[in-house]
Amino acid sequence: MNKLNFYDINQISQLFKQAVDKAIENHRQKGESIAISDEQGNVKVIPASEIPKLQQKQDIV
Repeated sequence: MNKLNFYDINQISQLFKQAVDKAIENHRQKGESIAISDEQGNVKVIPASEIPKLQQKQDIV
């Protein structure tokens, strides 16, 4: 595992995105809904059946 650079905003942002993606995928797999905010700030509940499956990125070597 690479060392975390707390001054690299891109690295921090990527780690947060990965964590959120994994959390959403866990909810989908467990059949649990998630709540999101729309453009007007209203809360919308998304049932697990409507959560798209997480696409795993594959590194090309």
